[in-house]
Amino acid sequence: MKTAIVYHSAGGNTKALAEAIFSFLPEAELFRIKDFDLSTISQYEGLLVGTYTWGDGDLPAKIVPLYEELEVAQVTPLVTGVFGTGETNYNHFCGAVNQFRDMLFANTQLAVTLKIEQMYQDSDLSRIQKFTDVFKAKLKAQQNKFEKSAAL
Repeated sequence: MKTAIVYHSAGGNTKALAEAIFSFLPEAELFRIKDFDLSTISQYEGLLVGTYTWGDGDLPAKIVPLYEELEVAQVTPLVTGVFGTGETNYNHFCGAVNQFRDMLFANTQLAVTLKIEQMYQDSDLSRIQKFTDVFKAKLKAQQNKFEKSAAL
């Protein structure tokens, strides 16, 4: 089950979170957004998107092309998840995660969402593992669904 973890990070918090997620999904491919070819999305069964939030709950400019591609691409069977870092003292804590969540829910098989306050801590590792476990379970269920329909 080919999975990509694609993230954008400015201060390193989202990068560290992406790497922690990758440690629980070592079979996945890890990409910074600038190194991910948007035209390859359809080659994946799973996609995890990581972002921080800019300004007043906005998407960072560098992640917008991925958002727009997923908004129009025909990727309904794609199992997705979104994760991000933010600061709870802002009115729209992890607002970019919420934007991705809503769009992915409408256009893909959204499995899971994770929001972390700034840099993840050791106390967050159980949440990160649960995030990856839920994602893997949804990915497996989607694969089984396709195998059953192909056998008919």
